[in-house]
Amino acid sequence: NVNVQNFHISFKDGLAFCGLIHRHRPDLIDYESLRKDNPEQNLRTAFEVAEKSLDIPQMLDVEDMLNQVKPDERAEMTYVSAYYHAFSSSQQAENAAKRIGKVLDINKENKRLMDEYESLASELLMWIQQVVPWL
Repeated sequence: NVNVQNFHISFKDGLAFCGLIHRHRPDLIDYESLRKDNPEQNLRTAFEVAEKSLDIPQMLDVEDMLNQVKPDERAEMTYVSAYYHAFSSSQQAENAAKRIGKVLDINKENKRLMDEYESLASELLMWIQQVVPWL
């Protein structure tokens, strides 16, 4: 649970960045293992995971975040917006994949129904051919 109040202090300990990643991709960060008293490790973890797994370039420097009393708010906003774009596009891709999956399922069901129709039609034709000579 991260309480983000502003871009000056709320992201300084790295937990907000890690929280963003964990919220959308819990498989990437074990959020429960992070400690508020280890901001350097939290920032490094967030920046490395974002770069390697989410293709978000590292726009902020860990040392700058730690050493500045008031980190650059605009740089942080730009970096957070990169997270937004990454998660937004991954959500769109996930939705597209679900839609494609539904179309494939419908196509599969249509194929099954067509096969069943052909089988029933063939059986009916055979029955008709057997019954017609008797009439």
